[in-house]
Parts: sequence; structure tokens; C-alpha cells
Amino acid sequence: MLTVSAKDYAHEKLNPDTLMQLKNIKRRLNAGEGKTMQAFFPEGWFFSHIVYGYSWVNVALSTKSEPLRQQAIQEVRWVLSQIDTPEGRAPFTADTQVSHGVFYLGWSNRLLGGLLKIQLAKERSPQDITRFHTQSQELAQAFATSPTATIDAYPGQAWPCDQTVALASLALHNELFGSNYQSVIQRWISYTRQHLDPQTGLIPHKIDATTGQIDIGARGTSQVYLLPFLVELDSEFAKQQYAQFGKQFVPSVLGFFIVREYPISTDGDADVDSGPIIFGIGPTSTIVSIAPARAYKDSQLFESTLLITEILGLPLVWGEEKSYALGLLLVIDDFLVWGKTLVPWTQVNYSSSTEQTFAKNIQLWVLFSGLVLLVLWSPVAGKQISKKLR
Repeated sequence: MLTVSAKDYAHEKLNPDTLMQLKNIKRRLNAGEGKTMQAFFPEGWFFSHIVYGYSWVNVALSTKSEPLRQQAIQEVRWVLSQIDTPEGRAPFTADTQVSHGVFYLGWSNRLLGGLLKIQLAKERSPQDITRFHTQSQELAQAFATSPTATIDAYPGQAWPCDQTVALASLALHNELFGSNYQSVIQRWISYTRQHLDPQTGLIPHKIDATTGQIDIGARGTSQVYLLPFLVELDSEFAKQQYAQFGKQFVPSVLGFFIVREYPISTDGDADVDSGPIIFGIGPTSTIVSIAPARAYKDSQLFESTLLITEILGLPLVWGEEKSYALGLLLVIDDFLVWGKTLVPWTQVNYSSSTEQTFAKNIQLWVLFSGLVLLVLWSPVAGKQISKKLR
């Protein structure tokens, strides 16, 4: 039985199960499940917390409720305090162009900016403002001096998806404080446009930050992460990339849409970034695709992903809490609530969206893909594959 439907997720409206999911995630974070997620992939603990904080900023931007805004401020502050600890920084190294790498600094700086955005001017801490200025300047300087306009996440390793989050934090700084980091953002956009993956015409998965050489071409995992942030940097380029992403990675199966880890007609191996791959389907990519679908107001992909998670995602509702995958994988709940609540944190020039629908042959879809998606959600399978890849 569906607990929610796509019509419940109008923009600028608080989604019906959001608070239930967030309550469940917070309880599990307090119980230490972030450590469990750390065993699944290198940034598991960090992601479990930071995405929870991002979702609360989305909530504050989507409601006029003052109590909820205050709760969002409290929760975001808590997340910032958690990631600003040795445990929060554990996977990251200081030996990069910015403190602890662009992954850590970019995601955390944007959340700090998100806190300042949902606060009234009189509520903002001078220490938070100063830190946002300092961190933004550190990022901007590193972007400006890099020969490829790219910063490492780990020494010698750079993923373009991480750059989009960090640059989105600079766009937010521009909006909040009238700074002029647009030239830094545009330099990265210009460089990236000229160095797309030649096979797909998309932003590559991994590059060498010094030479610009593409180490790994476009992948579904990084596309679904970077596209929601790219729209805040350059909406026209972002819409072009999103359309190309749909052509290359999002086939229709019985009227529903799944996301491949590798481009259509291309096969590849699973790794620590992708997690398990089932018949070419990227489980992580498919789940997280709800975020770019909402970011680009793609009603077809959003409704498809929502139905997949509601029908076959093993949702559990009890009391005032809701979880997916039988409550076994915290990051799944994190990314789903983030994607379902996602709103831009800076002004975005949207064109009119296409309100098409697809055939919902639900019974046939369940029979065809039930086994695949049962494996997809399996924490045992995912963990065993991850162990083999490490």
C-alpha cells in the first residue's frame, strides 16, 4: 500500500512524511548508526549526518511554520557540531588544497551557509558568519589557482561532483552577503564545458585535478549527486546536462525509469562508489535520482522513483516514524528524505516543467523486478560487494 503519492510533493510545500523520516533518522544517529554506515563506504558517517542537516534546511525553506524553522536551526547546528569533530573528519586528510579536502569543506561550508540562510539576521552568530567568510574564501582561492579549476577531495583524487557542492556554497555566499565569487564559479563551468566525457557529453566521474585528464567517464552515481547542485551554478548548462543524462543513463522499463551506473549499452564493474550493480541498474543511482528529478521538476522520473521506493522499498511506518529498507540502511533514508524535500538554496531560473505521466502497470512491474529490487535493498549483498572491492 502506498503511504504517499507524487501529488503530495508539490514544491514550496512540506511533504507529508518528511517529519516522520527525520524523526527516525535522528533517533538512529543518536544510537550510533553513523558508525555502521562508515563500515559500508568511506564517508558513511559523514554522509549520514550532513544529508540529515541538508534536509532540515529544505524543511525550513518549504514551510512558514516558525516552530519548524526553529527546530531546523537547532538540528542544523547539531549536525555542524557533529561533523566538526575528529570523528567527523576521520576519513579526510589535511594534505590537500583546502582543509580536509573539497568533499569535507564543500559539504560542510554549504550547510553552514544553509544555517545562515534560514536564520534571521539578528539570529546569526558572528562566529558563524566569520567562519562562512573564511571557508568560502579558502575554497575560492583554491579554485582560482587550480590549473583545472578543480580541487582534490583526497590527495591526487578529484571528483567533479564534489566541486559542485563547494561551488554551490560560494553561490550561496554571493546571495547572502553580496560577495563576488561568480568569476570563480564561471571559470569552473567554462573549464568543465570544454572537458566533458567524450563518450556521453556529460561531466566525468573522476579527473586528475592537476592535468585535467579524465580518469573515469560519466557514471550514474556521480550524476545524480552533482545535478541538483549544478542547477544553482548555471541553470542553462545544468538543463542541458540533465537532458543528456536522461538519454544516456535513464532507460524506461515497463513505463518506469531506472538509472544505470554506466551509460546505456555499456557495462562496467561495481566499485566502492557505485555499490552493487544489478543487471546494469545502479541501486544508489536509482534511489538518489529522486533528488535531481525534483531539482529539475521532472514529474516522470520523480513519480517513478517514488513509486519504486513505496512499492518495493520495504517502507515501515510505526507511530511517528517512517523508514525504508526495513530500517537497515540509514543512508537510504537520508538520501530519500533529502531528495523528496529538495529545494534550491539560491534563486534558480526554471523553465516551465513538463507535466507528463507514464503508464503505471504496477502488477507487471512488481513481478518483473521484485527479485532485482529485493537484492538492491539487501544490506548483506551490498556489504559483501563493498568488502570485496576494498
